[in-house]
Amino acid sequence: MAVNNKLTHAIKDRVVQSFQLDASELLISFVDGSTMTIKIAECNSLPLHEWCQNPADFGGSAKVLFECDDNSTLDLTIVEPGNSVIIRDKNNQAEYFG
Repeated sequence: MAVNNKLTHAIKDRVVQSFQLDASELLISFVDGSTMTIKIAECNSLPLHEWCQNPADFGGSAKVLFECDDNSTLDLTIVEPGNSVIIRDKNNQAEYFG
């Protein structure tokens, strides 16, 4: 699976604090106060472990696999490639759209 370097760089060194998963959206909150919102079509695994570090994104198009240092993974299909992920800093300012 290819690496989305822009997204991987945007989430590098962040630590997952918590997550909320529903049928159409995944919200990941990081320890630094930033958040990542992902519009999903399908999720094929359990969410990442809380406190996992350095999530990296492996994927292209609609399939995305997040993998952390602790070997926890999250496999999902996003709704619209290039327009389904938003990362906001602790001040709610957009850092990444993709």
